[in-house]
Amino acid sequence: MNNTNTKKKMAFPHTLIIILIMIVFAAVLTYLIPAGQYDRIEVAGRNVVDPASYHMVDANPASLFDIFTAIPSGMKAVASIANMVLIIGGSFAVIEATGATKAMLAKVLKMGGHLGAALLPLVIIAFSMLPAFTGNAESMLAFVPLGILFARTLGFDAMVGVSITIAAGNAGFASGLFNTMTTGVAQTLLGIEMFSGLWFRAVGYILLLCSVCFWTVWYAMRVKKNPAKSCCYDVELAAQADAGQVNEIDSQLTTRRLLVLVEFAAGIGCVIYGALNGWDFGTQIAAVFLIMAIVCGLTGGFNGNQICDEFVAGARRVLVGALVVGFAKAISLVMDQAFITDTIVYAFSSLLSGMPKVIGALFMYIFQVIMNCFIISGSGQAAATIPIMGPLGDVLGLTPQTVVTAFIFGDGLTNLLLPMSAATMGAVAIAGITYGQYVKYIWRIILTNLCIGGAMVVIATMIHL
Repeated sequence: MNNTNTKKKMAFPHTLIIILIMIVFAAVLTYLIPAGQYDRIEVAGRNVVDPASYHMVDANPASLFDIFTAIPSGMKAVASIANMVLIIGGSFAVIEATGATKAMLAKVLKMGGHLGAALLPLVIIAFSMLPAFTGNAESMLAFVPLGILFARTLGFDAMVGVSITIAAGNAGFASGLFNTMTTGVAQTLLGIEMFSGLWFRAVGYILLLCSVCFWTVWYAMRVKKNPAKSCCYDVELAAQADAGQVNEIDSQLTTRRLLVLVEFAAGIGCVIYGALNGWDFGTQIAAVFLIMAIVCGLTGGFNGNQICDEFVAGARRVLVGALVVGFAKAISLVMDQAFITDTIVYAFSSLLSGMPKVIGALFMYIFQVIMNCFIISGSGQAAATIPIMGPLGDVLGLTPQTVVTAFIFGDGLTNLLLPMSAATMGAVAIAGITYGQYVKYIWRIILTNLCIGGAMVVIATMIHL
């Protein structure tokens, strides 16, 4: 008898288990890392770190109870993001139930579906633009359901849908083209003109897009040739079982469906307008999706109960993701409450002093990559690290623009991987995939993008950007 057949395959740990382990690890660090703080001073209306003010403070290590209280505290801190995930999931379920989006995509496939994966780069470029101009990666959560529907209609899987939205959006965000939250804050703190050096960041943006396009198309073609190679094959089988045969999509564009598409387009246009004008995503943008769900549902012929049933079903599918966003926030809360985050910043900044120019620039980049694991907010990381990295750059002979380059790439690229990222975990939830499946796909893009970021930092150093 073959023993391998009797052994139960070990299941990949649930995403919440992975995050809980990370919370416990952060709690252990509070006993190993000394507590310390920088003083914050106000510069141009912002609270920033005084780089010469680091001092030790009384230790406040996390207790066993603190580990668990950090979770509801984290959920409270990111309630707006978690609510947005639930509302987007519910709203798109109502819109999809009308059949309008599927019918439209079926028509598109008849006209250009023969292009297959060749369509993906165009979609990736389009989706990358919003975060590039708004600096808000969470805005891409609004488009994940549409991206997944588009990918599946082309014969790909949910992972391709996540890639053409979230990975594309990350390329726009991490390039820092007009990102006020990263590039803008960093350049203001360093006293250089906001958004100067645009041409260099544009080169990085193009390279990151090339990376996302290449790996997405490569994977999509593999899945199209053999669906069993999908990183989320079980999810696709379940989706097909729920929706019936893929080739049975009703492509009839009735008057009702055409009106739903017009309303849907108007709603998405409103989302884009709001993103460009600083609307709050957890309230104002979420409200737009609620309006879209009600209006499109009524236009599609649903009564109030049907709209609510579809909305609840859609929200239920993304509930885990809403929980994950809150759980992940607990990681940074544990460290912040124990006052060890500033100590980590101080230790790494001290390590970088006295290094050769190019090596120092690369280590500065690596430092920002590591710090992004502890300070997930782009503007927060800029406020905590740039006042320290700026003077260090002067000592190493690096220009302020090179310091900014190391920061924006170091801050943005790993957001695509970190479970603390609301955009990443929200997309995983909306797609109905596991974090393990997501990592299995995304690691190639992340590794390539990190190499591109490192190369851009080296080039910036060599040309004295």
